[in-house]
Amino acid sequence: MAAIKARLRAGRLIRLHRGVYAIDHRSDARARHWAALLAIGGDGAVSHLSAAAEHRMARHAPLVVDVTTHRRLPRRDGIRVHARALDPASLTTRDRLPLTTPAQTLFDLATTLGSTSLARAADEGFVLGIVTERELRACLGRNAHRKGAGVFRRLLVRLGAGDRVRSPLEVRVHAFLRARGFPVWESNVALRVGDEWIEPDVLWRAQRVALEADGRDPHLAPLTFDSDRRRDRRLRVHGWEPVRVTSADLDLRPDELDADLRILLGM
Repeated sequence: MAAIKARLRAGRLIRLHRGVYAIDHRSDARARHWAALLAIGGDGAVSHLSAAAEHRMARHAPLVVDVTTHRRLPRRDGIRVHARALDPASLTTRDRLPLTTPAQTLFDLATTLGSTSLARAADEGFVLGIVTERELRACLGRNAHRKGAGVFRRLLVRLGAGDRVRSPLEVRVHAFLRARGFPVWESNVALRVGDEWIEPDVLWRAQRVALEADGRDPHLAPLTFDSDRRRDRRLRVHGWEPVRVTSADLDLRPDELDADLRILLGM
């Protein structure tokens, strides 16, 4: 203990919490999260806004770290403790850091965030491909009687409102469009092209742009690949701009996709 006190006086150790120290003055979010878990005894998980930042569903991690544990603990500076039982299905790790899953994190945020901020975080989860509607519904089932269940149910309705989506990639595309603030679109509605009817995944009728969430492998589905290219050609002949969006567009080049769509839509 004397050695620790000497290092503290000399500035070679920085006290973060009782019994938890850092060896330099820098304290990034990951260091704060680990320090908070060590301070409460190591049997909890990073949660709420802190977990959202770890999952990249929130842009900034709060300085006060959210931690969930089954124990009721006294207040601690720099730590916001949430006491409840931890279901193993609601837990995961990121670089060995224990934290709540993306779905559970969104449920927890339903108890603290407004509907707009919560929907934005959910959209980021869908765009990143780290959460699915099935996982959200399963999470609701595990937490059906907890505070936030009503808000979470409304989130599920909002995510699907007007979106007749058919595939996980379509869900991600819709989430991307919402998160980036694109104008209102129609989903899977019948569109007459010449003497045929097609159903684009996303349609901006006024701008004559028809978007498809393209998750098909042309080598595995050559007939579909051929018909899709024919449909693109027919759309162009009749004055529409066909756009195909792949998972790689969302994962690797989202800003490029954003810029291209804005040009096509005249934004």
